[in-house]
Amino acid sequence: MSTYVEPGWIFRFAQMWEELGPETRTAIIDLLPDDWSWEGKRVLDFGCGHGRTLKHFLAEAERAEIWGVDIHAPAIAELRDTLCPPLHVAESPYLPPLPGFAESSFDLIWAVSVFTHLTDNSLPWLLELHRLLKPGGLLIATYMGRFTSEFLAREEWDEDRVGMNVLRHNHPARDGAPLVLISDWWMREHWGRGFDVLDIAHVHNQSWPLLRKRDAELTLAALERPSDDPRELIALRHNLAQVQREIEALQEKAREDLAGAEAAGRAALDAQRREFEESLSWRLTRPMRLARRALSRRYRS
Repeated sequence: MSTYVEPGWIFRFAQMWEELGPETRTAIIDLLPDDWSWEGKRVLDFGCGHGRTLKHFLAEAERAEIWGVDIHAPAIAELRDTLCPPLHVAESPYLPPLPGFAESSFDLIWAVSVFTHLTDNSLPWLLELHRLLKPGGLLIATYMGRFTSEFLAREEWDEDRVGMNVLRHNHPARDGAPLVLISDWWMREHWGRGFDVLDIAHVHNQSWPLLRKRDAELTLAALERPSDDPRELIALRHNLAQVQREIEALQEKAREDLAGAEAAGRAALDAQRREFEESLSWRLTRPMRLARRALSRRYRS
């Protein structure tokens, strides 16, 4: 089956992707406190990718030390070649810690469309960002859920049945990566153990909380521990049901793919047989085959 691609679609997608950079810059600046100053600050774009957002902070990079880190080595190499200086970049591992950065290194960290895809390493990275922030430092870490549930989970949003729900948990990055839905109450309960929630904005169909580091001895176990809120159990059951539906859908697709492969194999063999039977050599040797069959029947009788 062929897929029709509308002319100019790639150009429009690239244009839209580029436009998100200035819009993201605006969203970050709008969330910052009124008395915020870039002068002498140390800032981190966690999960900067190819610099869609980072490259719009070049003017601020003349007054502040601005870093970008990402797990994708080619993206970091490209940024290092094109935007450093005034920016600074480094490659990030899959799991923390982030090498080369001491405790209390940054005044501000943002992570745009990062925790929307982190699963088993989500809370470990949140703990690491807490470590990297200075006392009272600010974190903007976007998450999705209420505006994307119908599209991603094929169901209406219900705040009370979603905590941190993981969809497509085993999808690689090249296939869109896992998708993570987070509710406001779950964010406040778990992320709030290490941060004060100052504000939550809604931009690009995601929630953008402005968080301030709390002076707390934080551990991974403390972040993970379920609260007494009954929605914790409801959310776990609901996510289990979502995973079960995904497994059933994958099994059904696997059966369809297998049936399709078997049908294609039979069709290929039939085509090969017809091609052989219509060949000149097959037609020329037909009398010999008929004679051999006749002799065989005579001997058996």
